[in-house]
Amino acid sequence: MSLANSITRAARSMREEARLHLVAISSLTIAFLGLGLTLLVSANVESVADAWGRSARISVFLRDGAAASEVEELRMAIEGLPEVSAVDHLTAAEARESFFEGGTADEATALRSIPADAFPASLEVELTAGVASTRSAEIGERIAQFSAVDEVETYQGWFGRLESLLTAGRNLAIGLSLLVLLSVLLVVGNTIRLAVAGRKDEIEVMKLCGADDAFVRGPFLVEGGVQGFAAAFLSMSLLTLGFLLLRDHLDATLAALAGVRTVFLPPLFAVGVLVAGTLAGVLGSALSLRRYLTV
Repeated sequence: MSLANSITRAARSMREEARLHLVAISSLTIAFLGLGLTLLVSANVESVADAWGRSARISVFLRDGAAASEVEELRMAIEGLPEVSAVDHLTAAEARESFFEGGTADEATALRSIPADAFPASLEVELTAGVASTRSAEIGERIAQFSAVDEVETYQGWFGRLESLLTAGRNLAIGLSLLVLLSVLLVVGNTIRLAVAGRKDEIEVMKLCGADDAFVRGPFLVEGGVQGFAAAFLSMSLLTLGFLLLRDHLDATLAALAGVRTVFLPPLFAVGVLVAGTLAGVLGSALSLRRYLTV
């Protein structure tokens, strides 16, 4: 079977049945786009979790009017714990300025109307890697006993919900991947089946002239691969374009909420989607031919 010959015949057939193939590609593009969006959201949730160090962080909010000596005593006590890697003291003014970082100029102007006393001074405690959540909670309870402390936040509940969200996102991505694969097989298979039915007389003539099975199947396999590749390419292009258009707004929102910027899917993922889409299209075509191409 000549690949060049198969490509030429497939191109001619796709031009003649353009509407049929466009409908198939459009349907598959929506499926790939849904998968890409799910993975993009999961990647950004993962980025937030990594930036926050998961459970390796404690915020100690100081009592209004706490004496400098009390704060220093508390800081020395915290730094003496073996699980603590760093302690940063944020004054109320520094906390207020930190809150404004990452937002747009308009957002910063609007937020500056918030009174200064809404931003309490704090000690930001970073724990060493691998500290268990139970140990983090114990450290928080010990710190809360100091007179200079107003409140202690260990973020255990927040990180627990974040981890549940990450797990759900991974499971959803796996489920969508299988669903997209099934969609490709079904859509491409049905499209090729219709194409075979429309070219039945042509196929019979080729067989009578001595064409072997590989020669007959070649163009259909190319058509299936083109459908899968085109759908994957369009979905990744739309996803990239949408991300670039909304990136500034998303960056400002995510930076204000979590202190990180949005991330896009790695280039290898896009390449993987293109390869997977092409191979799935070829497979769907092959399965359809095996069942329906009886000449």
